[in-house]
Amino acid sequence: MALDESWAGGGKVVNTSSYVYSEQKPFGAAQTRQGYPVSGDTIALVLQSRKGGGGTPRVPFHQTLILQNQLLG
Repeated sequence: MALDESWAGGGKVVNTSSYVYSEQKPFGAAQTRQGYPVSGDTIALVLQSRKGGGGTPRVPFHQTLILQNQLLG
């Protein structure tokens, strides 16, 4: 897993932060993306994977991470 440089931290909520990683090519049968929304002493894990050569779509994953971040905040 490598830090996802395309993540700009959209949907920022006060007192929260997010760390986003994606599996780099070649990723085999499925690509995985993971994000860690953090608020105080609470950390969540958002994990998505998708089989096939196209990989996991970045935008839907980021939208899911933003919504989870808002729920923590």
